[in-house]
Amino acid sequence: MPKKPCAYAGCHKLIDLGETYCAAHAGQDKGHRDQLSDARRRDKPSRRWYNLKAWRGPGGRRLRQLEAEPLCELCPASSRRVATVADHVEPHREDHGRFWFGKLQSLCAHCHNSKKQREEKRSRGGSKVQPGPVADRRG
Repeated sequence: MPKKPCAYAGCHKLIDLGETYCAAHAGQDKGHRDQLSDARRRDKPSRRWYNLKAWRGPGGRRLRQLEAEPLCELCPASSRRVATVADHVEPHREDHGRFWFGKLQSLCAHCHNSKKQREEKRSRGGSKVQPGPVADRRG
């Protein structure tokens, strides 16, 4: 099977195609990415909102959602897992009203961290196609 070098700066170990880092650097890089991500989000208002009693505490919005819908909404019907995350259906984007009053869905950690995060990244970074003039195709 063809190999390629590890993507970690200065590492030349060969790894399988489809991998990004060798075993020695896979964990280190994730930790570094997490630190950068946390630093970017640290000052956002929603970081504080998620720690408030009204969200996290007994009788808080998160717990009420998980009690109302205890199974993950994105898991296949045949293997639905217990939900642990109250996820905003429409990303709140630091909007106070959307955070506290927007629709929630119950997700398991796996679905939230994979499917939902991919959807949000696509919606943030996707290019918007501007509609052009419609040509009259009647000949």
